[in-house]
Amino acid sequence: MSKVEQLRKDLKQLHTGYGLMSLTWTPTPAPKEKAWGAMQRVIELAQASGVKAFFNVGEFYGPDYCNLKLVKSFFDAKPELRSHVIISCKGGLNIAAFKPSGKYEDVIASAENCIKHLGTHLEIFEVARLDKSLGGVYPCESFEAMASLVDRGVIDGISLSEVNKDEIAAIHKDWGKYLVCAEVELSMFSTDILYDGTASLCNDLGLIIVAYSPLGRGLLTGAIKRDSSFKNGDFRAHIRRFKDDSLQHNLLLTEFLQREIVDQRPSSNPISLPQVALGWIKALNSNEYSNTHIIPIPSGSDMKKVEENFNDSRTTLTEAEFSKITSFLKEFEVVGGRYEFS
Repeated sequence: MSKVEQLRKDLKQLHTGYGLMSLTWTPTPAPKEKAWGAMQRVIELAQASGVKAFFNVGEFYGPDYCNLKLVKSFFDAKPELRSHVIISCKGGLNIAAFKPSGKYEDVIASAENCIKHLGTHLEIFEVARLDKSLGGVYPCESFEAMASLVDRGVIDGISLSEVNKDEIAAIHKDWGKYLVCAEVELSMFSTDILYDGTASLCNDLGLIIVAYSPLGRGLLTGAIKRDSSFKNGDFRAHIRRFKDDSLQHNLLLTEFLQREIVDQRPSSNPISLPQVALGWIKALNSNEYSNTHIIPIPSGSDMKKVEENFNDSRTTLTEAEFSKITSFLKEFEVVGGRYEFS
């Protein structure tokens, strides 16, 4: 079995992955000891389920490669845990200009830079955005670079990131044997991939979907209220979805989930708002998308949040609950696009 095939097999057994972006790319980064505790708990819960943990990190998730350095410091202190984790890392950006940099030599340099700052082998690498300036349906030289890294054993496999149906089809046709997964946004507030053919194509191809921002960037956690404000440096303050009348409307979905799902559960079988949000995504695996495998990657800056998000027994919806939510979503129109600034 090739390393790509092994990664696919390992990820198909995983219910929940871990997004580390919010540990460092935030106005108030988590203290190292707190972040370490959360990371260790993710691994412990994965071990208890007999699977590997999945860490999703980024070259640009905070200044001076701090996201990668955090992971390095953790595994330097706890090297015995490294073999229990699959690391997927985003790069391929000109960090100074913050735009895609997909030329062959730039992608090679980015991946090698990530490995240097991680201080460990990298299982999966992905260019964060396709460099459209290089022309074509997708930048072929970006994937030539990543495939060469796989062939040389520098990385084990490739993930796609922020791609649409046509791009996935073209890339898979040319580089399918190197692909492990596709990372795209999916939550009750961002269901685009379920209707634009992206998820269906991944299902047809058997390509694993890594669902980022499964908690709607906080909208599905209950932490954001009608009178909430955001700290300086929080990009959500500039997104239409989180502002003024848009926020007031969008919170109708969160309030529905609280009223119709969370509050209706018996005390013997409680569920929280984040668990509802994650449970809805996981339920898709046993419905229309049984040939792929959708893995939500919530964050969690402390052990309490990790335990809430990774409790698989609590993030399971009944068929009636899933149906009720899906019916509501069909009639509910989110105000503000995923990256619609105003």
